[in-house]
Amino acid sequence: MSVESNLLVVDAGNTSIKFTALLGGQVLWVSRGDTYPVDTDFVPDVIYFASVRSKELSALLRADIQAEFPQSQWLTLKSQDYACGVRNAYVEPERLGIDRWLGVIAAHHLVKGDVVIVDAGTAIKVDVVNQAGVHLGGYIAPGLAMMEDALLSKTARIRYEAHEVVAGQGLPNSTARAVTEGCHEMALGFLERIYRRYSTFKWVVTGGDAQRLLDVLGVALECQPNLVALGAKLVGDERLRGDK
Repeated sequence: MSVESNLLVVDAGNTSIKFTALLGGQVLWVSRGDTYPVDTDFVPDVIYFASVRSKELSALLRADIQAEFPQSQWLTLKSQDYACGVRNAYVEPERLGIDRWLGVIAAHHLVKGDVVIVDAGTAIKVDVVNQAGVHLGGYIAPGLAMMEDALLSKTARIRYEAHEVVAGQGLPNSTARAVTEGCHEMALGFLERIYRRYSTFKWVVTGGDAQRLLDVLGVALECQPNLVALGAKLVGDERLRGDK
């Protein structure tokens, strides 16, 4: 595959699918949705597929995309013990979420030093990689929306409307503020503890809530919204080249 080939990265997360089109390593466009966007004439030469969904749901999604692009070369990406100069910390490497693995690899190549990766979406995921490319491990915690949903689903009388979620000063003085700001403080405390241990590392963030949370803590960071796609290109290209 030529480096100038049209590449489509399909990042199937728990709640949404992110489609990223690249040409020569440059991101052309990004789209989120349940299906491939119809308002584009982009035809991929190769598709890199990374999914944290069940085998059944991943197979259905793959079938839909392959039906759309039957001539495109297909490569399903899986977490490995070693790829692109990075050693996986997991005893069972394949059990590390592929989104985390690709983010770890991309961040290592971007920073070329000690790095903490934070991906804050449905879940808040944190991984640590040293300069030598050794993945030291990481954490998974509920994301902000997930924490709120869990609290509301397990209680009978904690209820509020969307319009009640407003900013305020001091201790929360409404149920809406108590829940949303309480979950926010929990996430901040989690990240602050990690920052105390790894304050000398470069921090790379992705995901909808990551930058907002870390800005509150005053953490110097680099925002990379397409981190998983960049990692997918590194791993997929290495696989197609047959590199060891």
